[in-house]
Amino acid sequence: MIKNYNPRPFEQPNPLPSYVAITERYELLAQTKNGYVITLAKLTIGKSTSAGNALAHVLFESFSDHGERMTVARTRMSGQGSVFAAVINAMIEAGVEFDSVPLCHIETLLIALGSWLQAKNPEIEQYELVS
Repeated sequence: MIKNYNPRPFEQPNPLPSYVAITERYELLAQTKNGYVITLAKLTIGKSTSAGNALAHVLFESFSDHGERMTVARTRMSGQGSVFAAVINAMIEAGVEFDSVPLCHIETLLIALGSWLQAKNPEIEQYELVS
């Protein structure tokens, strides 16, 4: 599912606006062979209403294998499948390249990212998605 990942340079925090109601939070964690636990990515999903239209808001944050923040991308979408589309767009904006993206659970996208990162970094012994 994940073709490549070239994180964009970190510029500044880009939080979700205060009027967004947070509905879901995910954290992709990894354990190294030395026993360290590091955060690889965070995903925050929220919702708001604008002019009577429901909006899905997504904040995707990625971190290096040393726990340093690499990329923060924020998107919002409306309409059918807006959460899925917003997550995909945020991940692409952050530098994730997909081979193909079938409609799936958000967790599947983050697990695929964890799998790709583990394949590229032999120090990652295992990873897990926490929500």
